[in-house]
Amino acid sequence: MQRRNDQNHGDSDNEAVLNEVVRNTEMGKNTTEQLIHITDDRQLKASLLSQQRQFRQLNQKAHAALAALGTHGHGQSKMAKMATTMGIKSKTMADKSSRNLADMLIRGATQGYTDCEMARRDHPNASTGAMELLDQLQTLEQDIAREMKNYL
Repeated sequence: MQRRNDQNHGDSDNEAVLNEVVRNTEMGKNTTEQLIHITDDRQLKASLLSQQRQFRQLNQKAHAALAALGTHGHGQSKMAKMATTMGIKSKTMADKSSRNLADMLIRGATQGYTDCEMARRDHPNASTGAMELLDQLQTLEQDIAREMKNYL
């Protein structure tokens, strides 16, 4: 029996995959935005700015693809945004080191990669275009995790 993500409320496979890209990239954009203001490490900040730019580009592509389908993206819920913000604040309150931020980013990138993989398996009939965006996002998540290991 194939599992479907209840958050998608019966969306087509294309919409579901594209909405996963929207949610995941919003999480990435929001997280990098917060961490940019926390770190004093210039090299890490430059990396975060690059990540944020890439998340924005993928987010825009996913929104454009959803618009072409005649629908719009369902990004992160307000509750999810608040939970992320509070989680980052609590994890950086006592430790703003590059090492701690890198560890957080690795964990987030790994979760993002996993969420993409679940979307891929839950929605195998999504179009090649939707799956290509998912592939690009997974590659970005892998690249982030790999790069952040340098800060551990």
